Amino acid sequence: MTLLIKRCKLAYFPVPKIACTSIKHMLHEMKTGEPFKRRVRKNGKTVFIHALYPALPFADHPHDALADWHRVAVVRDPVKRLLSAYGNRVLHHRELSVESAGDQLKEADLAPDPDLATFINKLEAYFAAVHKVGHHAAPLVTFLGHDPGYFTRLYAFSELPQMQVDMRALTGKNIAMAHKQIGGPKLSPDDLTSAQIDR
Repeated sequence: MTLLIKRCKLAYFPVPKIACTSIKHMLHEMKTGEPFKRRVRKNGKTVFIHALYPALPFADHPHDALADWHRVAVVRDPVKRLLSAYGNRVLHHRELSVESAGDQLKEADLAPDPDLATFINKLEAYFAAVHKVGHHAAPLVTFLGHDPGYFTRLYAFSELPQMQVDMRALTGKNIAMAHKQIGGPKLSPDDLTSAQIDR
């Protein structure tokens, strides 16, 4: 289930690599009154906030039940989002390394730890081979559908401060949004050729 605050009839539809970790932490505290704390299960696995509030495919949401709710999401330039996914998931978390995904990469005949050009040239193959990377860079419509009119409000990435103000007003909770996913280099579209941007 996505992040719902029933008392406010607020539904937030998260999209990976669009501040969703920061937004989930803010809204979780607005919902519960407590900051989210990671838990460790008996099997030793850590429960992160994304396990509570996963970014689901748009079709998997209970749309009939949310018909009269305040439905919000954030959108971002897709090239900048892809670069963020590459910097954070590939370079920082090394999810395309031999240690993390060696078997899947070998089976798909893909190079581990690809440079940016290789990653862009073989996007679909990397997405198919390693689900974590594909999930973080899947098109916006995967998570938000094809009709912007479905949402009460779509915020541009640059409007995160306004979203925070609006969520405070809607929930009555004066909670700040902290920047959570900061690992990895900050890449720019200027690092790409025009052909790579088109791709």
